[in-house]
Amino acid sequence: MKILEQESNTMSTIIKPSKTLGYSDIYLDFLNRKDGIDTFYPAPSIQSVAEQLGSINYDRNNIADILITQNKMFGSSQKVFDNIELLRNSNTLCVATGQQACLFGGSLLIIIKALAIVKSAKLYSSQLQREVIPIFWIAGDDHDYEEVNHTFTLDRESQLVKSTYEDIPNVELPTAELQFTNEEALGKAKATLKESLGETDFTKELYDLIDRCYTTSDNYASAFGKLMAQLTKQYGLILFSPGDIKVKKMSIDFFQSIIEKQDTLHEILSATNNQLHSQGYHIQVEKKENSAHLFYNLNGRKPILRDGDNFTVGEKSFTKKELLEAIAENPEKFSPDVMTRPIWQSLLFPVLSQKGGAAEIAYLAQINKIFEMFGLVTPFYKARPTLTVVEKRYQTLMEKHSIQFEDLVGDIELLVNKILAESFPEGIEQKFQSLKNHIKCHFEDFSAESLTFDKSLEAFSKQIMGKIDYSLNSFEGKIFSAHKKKSKESRERIYRLWHSLYPNRTFQERILNISYFISRYGFEFITFLYSQIESEEPSHKLIYLSEMEK
Repeated sequence: MKILEQESNTMSTIIKPSKTLGYSDIYLDFLNRKDGIDTFYPAPSIQSVAEQLGSINYDRNNIADILITQNKMFGSSQKVFDNIELLRNSNTLCVATGQQACLFGGSLLIIIKALAIVKSAKLYSSQLQREVIPIFWIAGDDHDYEEVNHTFTLDRESQLVKSTYEDIPNVELPTAELQFTNEEALGKAKATLKESLGETDFTKELYDLIDRCYTTSDNYASAFGKLMAQLTKQYGLILFSPGDIKVKKMSIDFFQSIIEKQDTLHEILSATNNQLHSQGYHIQVEKKENSAHLFYNLNGRKPILRDGDNFTVGEKSFTKKELLEAIAENPEKFSPDVMTRPIWQSLLFPVLSQKGGAAEIAYLAQINKIFEMFGLVTPFYKARPTLTVVEKRYQTLMEKHSIQFEDLVGDIELLVNKILAESFPEGIEQKFQSLKNHIKCHFEDFSAESLTFDKSLEAFSKQIMGKIDYSLNSFEGKIFSAHKKKSKESRERIYRLWHSLYPNRTFQERILNISYFISRYGFEFITFLYSQIESEEPSHKLIYLSEMEK
């Protein structure tokens, strides 16, 4: 791990992606542009994608009008509306990313992705000499309730606290349709969050914001959108929720095409998956052979399954004609699955580039040929930046004991023992080793002399030396155990460091809610975060909050 000086003279630590950190072969090969990887990621550059997008007509005015309505509801800033107006121009392109509408804004990675595409949009706009705007797709059609109904913070003891909206829906509905109607459950979730964070100079403003965004009149998507609009208000990030009925009406032809082109769609996916297997790559998203790659909200969001020209949704059957008619009559009830959603995004927006994490990049390899099937352009994919925020107290601890981030990824007890060993009474290990050597040397001399008159004692002599050695090692272990008990405070500090930087045995950004940092450092934390994000850098970066105070 290498300490680098950035252009802003701030200290950071760059950790290259590796299998040790859990990254897949295909993601690593994508980052390294390994020979043959272009088969699955065909867009060679933003320049080539920009040129191809010029031949496609988009319903820019309609989608811009929808964005204006949605972002007014979210309370977005004027910078957002200025960017939306740019979309009406046929020369304007988009950088996109997205995430589920998670409780209280979800984990830190969401704001990182959002700020990253803002920076990328500015960079690409400069490189291409044309307008590029950032679009954040709020995945409100998603129905994975268990993934969005909770978030994590750290309490004063750096223990993870889970805040949950405990109101399980009777059927699996899109999260954009799940309203926070249970006032008691919502109040409990907020109370848990506030209790874990406590009271600081910054929490009144933070709690007021959360209370304004998360009300019994809001659903997951609207509350999330309101919160994100405020957190990113100075950056012009456009928020988009696809559950809008006007969006669904614009998409009727696309939804029908998914049904009408089932054979071609399955042939492409099957061939690509076989190709991935043949090159030794895993299949990130496994779909059933009879999946139609479209959902129907029929008393709950359910996958449409195909059987030749017939289809089923739950226990209800449809002919192809009946299903196409249902799409035309009630498009708001339909939504793409994970394999066709990116295609839908490129149908609605002129997507120049898509940013994603390791899992997303891996599954995008499965679908790129589908873009061509629908007459669309495959975006230029970029890995999103990934980072860990290190508070000053933890930076001091890491520097004092030369703790590397990778030490936290492994067995934490090994690190604890290493640090405790450093604080062992000076010279005691050497003195104990000298004692062991002294005893062994004298015993061996005495034993050798004794064996000159009776060789039969040799086995007994070795047995006695073994017992002596065992006893000495046991004594040494007890000394170290006693030292560990007296080092409880040091041990707890290391565990607090672990819980903060690698909570739940994964990257901090995947677990901790941004409110944890805002409560301690104020909303200026977001400005600092933006300054530290390198939008085109896929390596994991440690950023130090000691720099924020300068």
